[in-house]
Amino acid sequence: MVTARCFSRRDWLTTAALASAWPAAAAAREYLIYWGTYTAGGERYGTGESEGIYVSRFNSESGKTSLPELAVETANPSYLTAHPNGRFLYSVNEHIDPTGKVMGEVSAFAIDRRTGKLTNLSRVSSRGGMPCHICTDHSGRTLAVANWATGSTATFPVRADGTIAESTGFYQHAGERSGAAPGSPTPQTHCHAVVVSRDNRFLIATDTGLNKVFVHRLDSARATFVPHQPPFLGLKNPANPRHLVFHPNARWAYVANEAGPGCTMLRYDSKSGVFEEGAVTRTVPKEATGRVSPAEAVLHPSGKFVFVSNRGHDSIAVLRIDPSDGSLELMEAFQPGGNGPRSFNVDPTGKWVFALMQRSNIIVPLRFDGAGKLSVAGERITLPVPVCAKFVALD
Repeated sequence: MVTARCFSRRDWLTTAALASAWPAAAAAREYLIYWGTYTAGGERYGTGESEGIYVSRFNSESGKTSLPELAVETANPSYLTAHPNGRFLYSVNEHIDPTGKVMGEVSAFAIDRRTGKLTNLSRVSSRGGMPCHICTDHSGRTLAVANWATGSTATFPVRADGTIAESTGFYQHAGERSGAAPGSPTPQTHCHAVVVSRDNRFLIATDTGLNKVFVHRLDSARATFVPHQPPFLGLKNPANPRHLVFHPNARWAYVANEAGPGCTMLRYDSKSGVFEEGAVTRTVPKEATGRVSPAEAVLHPSGKFVFVSNRGHDSIAVLRIDPSDGSLELMEAFQPGGNGPRSFNVDPTGKWVFALMQRSNIIVPLRFDGAGKLSVAGERITLPVPVCAKFVALD
């Protein structure tokens, strides 16, 4: 069991020396890092020793990170997102009741910026089973959730006080699997991620089961959405699209392919809201053996790299973006040690990466050299079943 500790003790982890000419993509600042975890026991959820959402203090200049402390008790907060104003944090809560029925909720918390502690504000049904991903729109008025088990997307109004109202938008994924051979079995729908376009006009949802990227027109003032035309991009390659990130130029997007090992580049017309499938780039070397299932995709703040986590290979891939056409080149697939990197995140300066090794109950801090190479930057952080990391700036 992780024991809560007071920030006043400032129990910093040791880190590597910082002699580097890498220019920061954001000013060096103090941050809170919130860690999402699985709390229930069992094969899917891990040890069952976690109690909810944890928090650390992080200095982006030195890389020093305090030991995690319990911020709030809550069940299976597997994915987190922060409000744009930095005052509120939101989580999905995955549930399976004693009868085996899959359920889900969405929780809102107020952030105490002095202590990092969280206070429960509200909780509502996610309108689906086992929600696994969450985001806000750029105005902070709409919250969107991906329900994995039941294959649906839902939206929720966010009030001025940070609380969540009951859902006002819903879309049930259905249809044939894109790229499947005629006569293939009926696919399962598994909505795996939601993301809002940089102009706040479109809500994008990926479905690993249907091999599609759904596009919806978003009304953030009402927290509603309707299918766009065309309503989706059906991928020709068997990608099983999981997490999607937009490039800052709003012309490209990148998808971590759960079918792996690959990351698909998408061309995007921001005016029409239409995607076009591009090339797939391997996220592990050709000589790598065994099944590889990519999970998280994160864009480097510079816009020059995409990082992808590889389960099976237990690595973080660094892919360089060609500035002329958005194509990708694998620089390395770094193995930080540990098992099951379901998730990770890059700090806002682009100098630090935190790899969350779900099945080893550790977080590994990494240093990025700005040219395509990762290295271990300090001592491992022990935390039961870590599966999400989100930064909240303090200054």
